Amino acid sequence: MTATIYTTAEALATVLAIKELDYYDRCSLADNEATDISHNSGYYLKNANRLNWAALPDGSAVVASILTSDQSMYAAHVRIPANLRGCIFEKAPNLPPIYKQIIEYWSGEPLNTNAGGAAYYQNPMNAYLIDLSPLEDEHEAGNYGGNVAAIDALLSEGVVVSITGLGALTSNAGEDDFVEIDVLIDGERLFLDNPEFRTQRAYNQPPCGRTERIFLKVADIRNSPDPDRIFVDALRYEELDYGFYY
Repeated sequence: MTATIYTTAEALATVLAIKELDYYDRCSLADNEATDISHNSGYYLKNANRLNWAALPDGSAVVASILTSDQSMYAAHVRIPANLRGCIFEKAPNLPPIYKQIIEYWSGEPLNTNAGGAAYYQNPMNAYLIDLSPLEDEHEAGNYGGNVAAIDALLSEGVVVSITGLGALTSNAGEDDFVEIDVLIDGERLFLDNPEFRTQRAYNQPPCGRTERIFLKVADIRNSPDPDRIFVDALRYEELDYGFYY
């Protein structure tokens, strides 16, 4: 089961408007001021063809807010780790405990396949040698699409957000309550042809930078593999949709 990630109605409208668009189509929209939605909330949220996005229901109770306006609160609960950015495979050497179960619960399957070239663009802090020889048999059989069962699973591919301590934070909350969380947008990490995306360089927010707002339901937090350790492959970056990896 993949959990639902909630956002504002405005952000959801943007996510749904661009979910079938590739990089070139989005650039075409941005070329015209009347159709440009690149500045709208939701523009950097990951594709709705994989993540389960929904609008925050009207009248929902928000029992905790983890926002960039409260830096101490934010730093205590939210990180965007450099070692989880980009292509991460299941046997990567420096993964948090039960990362596979957590990321699958919150994010579902990646947009791309384990056999599409992602092995060549692994995160350098979590890279290892992946046996791609089963691809030859697939090619000979005429199977060119989809995941290959004999190749290690691709777990995540975007900008993974780490959120900790929500189990304790929501211990007295109702099942239908929500936690709201800001997700930082670092334009320098998300643009096309970015050689520093696959480095140890930190993910930062510039002064007065933008964020995306997400909401997690308390019931989903409690049902997750570890309520106090959440990983969401939440953000799309231009390289991913452009197809540089593949």
